[in-house]
Amino acid sequence: MKTAYHIVYFVLPLLLAAGACSEHNGPESQDQPVADHDSPIVVDMPGTKGVDPLTTATLVDFDMSAIWNFNGTSTNTWYLKQEKVTKSGSVWTTTPPSYWTVTGNLSFFMYAPSSASAPGIEPVFPTDGMPGVRYTPSVTNIENQADLCLARPVLNATKHIGPVPAEFHHSLTQIWFDMNYKGTPPGTYSVLVEDIRLRNVRGVATATFSASAPYFEWTDYGPADCTYELKLSSSHLRNEYLPEKPAAGIPVQNTLGRLYLLPQTLDPSADIQVTYSFFDTSRTPAVRQATFTKTVSIPSPSVWPANRSIHYKLTINVGESSPIVLDGYTIDDWTESGNNHSEIEFD
Repeated sequence: MKTAYHIVYFVLPLLLAAGACSEHNGPESQDQPVADHDSPIVVDMPGTKGVDPLTTATLVDFDMSAIWNFNGTSTNTWYLKQEKVTKSGSVWTTTPPSYWTVTGNLSFFMYAPSSASAPGIEPVFPTDGMPGVRYTPSVTNIENQADLCLARPVLNATKHIGPVPAEFHHSLTQIWFDMNYKGTPPGTYSVLVEDIRLRNVRGVATATFSASAPYFEWTDYGPADCTYELKLSSSHLRNEYLPEKPAAGIPVQNTLGRLYLLPQTLDPSADIQVTYSFFDTSRTPAVRQATFTKTVSIPSPSVWPANRSIHYKLTINVGESSPIVLDGYTIDDWTESGNNHSEIEFD
């Protein structure tokens, strides 16, 4: 089931307590000084990757890496690499436990969900500089797209720092389609959207951690050759007839049809293809009478910012020469689909 964080960021304390000797992991170089007492690295956090507000009951997992004595220019010495963190009892930890066995400092880099449980997430471990994540939102299984969140890097933490705060931020763009129709359908017909394709979109890029807000930067994009398809038959779309304008357009996606895509400046070739049908609602059950597929371009330039929700406003003109029109869009907060941000209208 597709899930999403419902706040801009959440905070986790990374607790460092006294413990036994290291069972697991350590700097790649074996000549690092070892502290008198090893400390287990334990995460104790409330949070979730679910559609409900953050709770410890619904959080799934995340990955954590750490670099010893990181300075951004020298060769990275990896202390932890892509360690999956899950809940064990009342705390969150790696399995087996990871221990703080060295003097000096550690810099932590985290992202959620874990790459082990979400397709398309591939960590990037550079020789020097900040690490990152190479992400490919699923094309074939829209419902498996991850709400990829990256944490603000925790740089140069010492062994006795106590709780280490980590802020997870949404790194992607949500895409929604709000639709209605105008004109008069034949007889007692109603309009139902059965398929939407968002075409010619970039589908792979790398998010590199950054010390300054928003704490990541997207680069190294692939070509604009991806199509993301939402199907009524796959429960991506709501089985609900469109309202007639001037009634406000309804979001036509279900939870499984939320699109979590890469922030980007759209290629001029990007467009939206909609398949809709007339249903005779005087009969029980309603009977499909005709089906149409129409395409509308997305005017350039069009930018998808990270950590925002884009709502495209489309109107199907029944029986007219321009059968579908993209009226404009709104750029909303991630969690506020009903806020009062100004609409951007297209001429």
